[in-house]
Amino acid sequence: MPPILELQRDKSFRLKLMLVCLSVALSVATIYVVVSYRLAADLGLKTELDSLHRQAMFLHGEILLSKNDSQQHLSELVSLVYFSKHFSVPQLYIKVSNSDMKWSMNHNIDKEKIDYLISKLPVYPIITSHIADMPNGVTEVDDVTLLWQVIQDDRYQITIVKTSQSLDDTLKFVMQRLIITSVIVFWLAAWLALTLSSWMNKRVQNKNDALARLATHDALTGLPNRLYLTNLMQSIDLCPTSIDKKSDYHNMPAPKQGSLFVIDLDKFKEVNDTFGHAAGDSLLIDVAQKLQNALNNTQTLVRLGGDEFIVWAPEMDITDAKDLAQRLIEVCNEPVMINKLSINTGASIGISHYPSHTNNAESLITLADVAMYEAKQKRSGWSLFSERNTQRGHQRLRLRADLENALTDNQIKLHYQPKVSLADGQIIGVEGLARWYHPTDGLLSPYHFIDLIEQSGRVQEFGRYIILNAIEQLSQWQKQGIYTPIAINLSPYNLLDPELLDYTFTLLEKYAINSSYLEIELIESSTSINIDYISCRLSDFKQAGIKLAIDDFGTGMSSLSYISNLNVNHIKIDRSFIIDIEQDVKKQAVAALAISLAKTFDSKAIAEGVENKAQADLLIEMGCLYGQGYYFAKPMPVEEIEPLLLNNVFLPIS
Repeated sequence: MPPILELQRDKSFRLKLMLVCLSVALSVATIYVVVSYRLAADLGLKTELDSLHRQAMFLHGEILLSKNDSQQHLSELVSLVYFSKHFSVPQLYIKVSNSDMKWSMNHNIDKEKIDYLISKLPVYPIITSHIADMPNGVTEVDDVTLLWQVIQDDRYQITIVKTSQSLDDTLKFVMQRLIITSVIVFWLAAWLALTLSSWMNKRVQNKNDALARLATHDALTGLPNRLYLTNLMQSIDLCPTSIDKKSDYHNMPAPKQGSLFVIDLDKFKEVNDTFGHAAGDSLLIDVAQKLQNALNNTQTLVRLGGDEFIVWAPEMDITDAKDLAQRLIEVCNEPVMINKLSINTGASIGISHYPSHTNNAESLITLADVAMYEAKQKRSGWSLFSERNTQRGHQRLRLRADLENALTDNQIKLHYQPKVSLADGQIIGVEGLARWYHPTDGLLSPYHFIDLIEQSGRVQEFGRYIILNAIEQLSQWQKQGIYTPIAINLSPYNLLDPELLDYTFTLLEKYAINSSYLEIELIESSTSINIDYISCRLSDFKQAGIKLAIDDFGTGMSSLSYISNLNVNHIKIDRSFIIDIEQDVKKQAVAALAISLAKTFDSKAIAEGVENKAQADLLIEMGCLYGQGYYFAKPMPVEEIEPLLLNNVFLPIS
């Protein structure tokens, strides 16, 4: 499983982290030594200056008390203070002066340095108080540190200058201890840095792995997602133009061939909308597990999102791909238990082959998607991409992109097919059928775009669009004196729109249209999925006066009990049972059953797809009074059907 390229491991991360931590440790040790040394130096200097101040004060006091300021006495006094047998100052200069006497003593200090220092000392006025606050300080002269103290009153001025051997000794001692301590601190910090870097590296890489999995795997099923598939395709060199040549995965051997499968579950939306999202999620998890079990270790199952999956099978030829597709169809056809009900989802699968179809990963997915759409349209289970449906696939992709303009520019319009009384051909209503007036492809039937609308998630928007067009047309007709009901086809997904009824009533009131002129037709096979919910929603429409119809009756696979629950106005017999009905007794039996059920539930039966007079006459004999089909009129634009409605024409026109 190659990781996503953007989240590959940084092999130098730990080394970088260790270097950073060691640098921090070294910085900490250095700062510790510098700060400690400076602190020791400052404290030592302060101690020396305090000691020098006390010595000067003592000397000053002795001079005042002795009342003997002879030079001999001063020499003896200085020797007693600074040159005893237990203590000796290495370098010393003392100067005592008053108005009558000047005495000085220099012990081992260069005279030029003393002169320079004396010249730099500040001049203080004679004071009689605060002698204890007399100034002292430190001056560097030719790299020699000299400590000085000045004592001055109204009788004497005493200046003492000396070097500090004890301070230097103390600082050397402190430095030795600091070096030892700093080494210990450094190694402790280094050990902590190494431990911390190892821990941080592990945490970061674990988070990196978790992010990589989160980015490349589906949260619901745990399967890889499309980003993972794209990364996989890049790593096996199916997308050479997008490969980072420095990536380790660029050197992975590319397969000589491979097959890609796009899988779309046929009934997932019905299950999801009927039983709720929790049931839909459970279904996806179950199906994903079954599909995974059907594959070997070399094949990768990916969830694109929703109910779409992709299988990438490297080194698989087309013949084996067909066998695998059939096996996957059988897996998806296995029933799944949802809310204690056995549900069969089914699937449509499209297959594309590398490199015979394309050597580009995105194109491979697109071609398989085109083949899947063909399988879904033909209900063939699976389909292999072929060049003959390339144009159809390109058209589908283009139409999907053009859907936005189709709705905003009002390109989708209604064509109207009359519903007539079979006895005399009188028009009793019309069915509005959507047609797309595409700017380049011309007139398109719902076959080309209804599925695209459902996949785009714009079903509810499209339902409102059709309702608006139908009510606007009713308004225009009634202004012309035409009072013909319009039936429109809605998907059960439209009924999931909680505001649909309010939206419809708002439009009916806005255009002053009686609700009985609008009829909603729903497909039986879709309606019967969740009869309780559909029945509740449709009852709201019927109570509001809107007529209801079941379209394509006979094609659904559920119990017929839903007819009584829905309480519809019309039951439309699917055209598949009307074709050749005059020769097929089985179709006659189905039609007769539908007509009988309609009478039982106080509904009217309408036969779809009537193509000749013989069929119309047979249906009348069977008790079906209404129908529609090409025998009477094909779906036509509004400008063609309006004359028929205005003139109250009876169909077919002879």
